[in-house]
Amino acid sequence: LVNLSMDESANKVIRNQTGMKLKGCDAAVPEPKARDIGRIMVTGCDGRDGRDRREDVESALREHFGSCGKITDVYIMSVSVALIYFVGDGAVDKALKLDGSVVAAGGWKVGVKPHPFHDDNPTLVSVRGYDTSLGDSEIKVAVRMFFSSCGEVVDVKVFKDKGVGAARIKGIDAAEKALELNGSCIGRNKADVRVVSKPPRHTTHTRFAGYRRRPGRIPHPDLPAASSMTAE
Repeated sequence: LVNLSMDESANKVIRNQTGMKLKGCDAAVPEPKARDIGRIMVTGCDGRDGRDRREDVESALREHFGSCGKITDVYIMSVSVALIYFVGDGAVDKALKLDGSVVAAGGWKVGVKPHPFHDDNPTLVSVRGYDTSLGDSEIKVAVRMFFSSCGEVVDVKVFKDKGVGAARIKGIDAAEKALELNGSCIGRNKADVRVVSKPPRHTTHTRFAGYRRRPGRIPHPDLPAASSMTAE
């Protein structure tokens, strides 16, 4: 846990609450809920004979797992392993039921395992609207109680001179739940709640440049590493 008293966290909170635009905030694109984003690892997804191209394997996997939820990415890791990213309620659970099934388009019997994200770091949120005439300890209690429904509040910091309180909250839905409190009452005032930072949960896999530049065959594991596939 990074202490909220650190200058970087303090600056983030104050900058966010005073209306300074942060890089990348101009386009208000709705994000899926964190709990609706998931991914699986699929093994055995080709014939290991080099005949299947990445595009063919990806297309076959999209067709086979398409009924489970919205597929946002298919990343071919190696000759027989792929990661599939989903957005949708219960999509991963549905996909796991296809463990041991045969992909019709390729004729492969695939293994399916969950591949969870490592995103246990807290979400950092800020709030304005509490009674600034209260003492620091009273404000901390008020902020902690205000965000208690969002998850485990692990730390609270008060920037009294700015009228801003901040909290770090653990929980997969912490950011979404905190934003639902925006406009509600904190004491006698209306709360202005903002999410300063949250753990990344990506809907696509990060690739090195050139991953899809040369769409070639998937290399056989017994062959030397070739330039036909550049991946993570």
